[in-house]
Amino acid sequence: MRSKKRILTGLTFCLLLSGCLSLASVRTVTSRGKTYAPLNNVAGYYGMKVSQKGENRIHIRSQWNTLEFEVNSRRCWINDTLIWLNHPVRKIGWQWTLENDDFKTMIDPAVRPYAFLKNIGSRIVVLDPGHGGKDSGAVSPRKVYEKLLVMDIAKRVRKKLQARGLTVHLTRDSDTYLTLSERAQKAARWNADLFISLHADSASKTAKGSTVFILSRPGCYSTHSYGQGAPPTTKYPGNRFDIANAVLSYRIQQNMIKKTRQKDRGVKHARFKVLKDAPCPAALVEMAFITNPQEEALVIRASHREKIATGIANGIAAYLKDIKRAR
Repeated sequence: MRSKKRILTGLTFCLLLSGCLSLASVRTVTSRGKTYAPLNNVAGYYGMKVSQKGENRIHIRSQWNTLEFEVNSRRCWINDTLIWLNHPVRKIGWQWTLENDDFKTMIDPAVRPYAFLKNIGSRIVVLDPGHGGKDSGAVSPRKVYEKLLVMDIAKRVRKKLQARGLTVHLTRDSDTYLTLSERAQKAARWNADLFISLHADSASKTAKGSTVFILSRPGCYSTHSYGQGAPPTTKYPGNRFDIANAVLSYRIQQNMIKKTRQKDRGVKHARFKVLKDAPCPAALVEMAFITNPQEEALVIRASHREKIATGIANGIAAYLKDIKRAR
């Protein structure tokens, strides 16, 4: 009798879980030919509560998650991690809304990753240290070379992931030059399940922080070219993994900022060659601005490079855990 009760309890749990994974679609509104998800409806969809912080921020909260939207802006925060949407949050009639495409491809995958990753691979990781050989990448005032910095980080990440039992390949493990195409080709040859390209940024002396980029969606602007001409509509091989890309990038940025305490510049969208050609879910990490004196001083220290590597490795591990839950 007890055995039968256990079986019935297990079946009931499976049915309940199945229902959770197939929530009814969020109720939307249409304006000028576009579909929007009102934030009140998003809150109801998740069983969360809405509150407004001042005139510029709207919070949606539960005991598990917090969503924060900046009105008339593409910036939102999921559990305090900055995510750049493809379109600004706008007021339609009396209610604040986000474009339904952003909800379906950025917000919902980050909040409910287990509902989207069932058929995504999780065995082989390819780390791609950017630049190399004749291509030094960025160079800091104190002669920190991007190509050497990212190689050091890649090897640290590899060691941490291998300790978790993962198979990890580096597109280069010495100071050699590879074309952008060769990097994606190596990942394909190794049957990669995820591809992480590692870089360090350069700009003015005041620019600082960490960013994770994913491939822009067809018909959407890249984050830094928003509103300039018509957005490209080409669909690249890497766009097959748009949903998984969103989860992967969110997890890496979330864990990297948590570990390093650097400025959170967010998850952004771009059409970098290695992302366009990626044969699997992919992200490009800009770990710091080495032209910023403070961040240059940080990356010179092995202890901080270890923090960066730990954050990236923890992010990859969190993404792989999401895949395990999905199964």
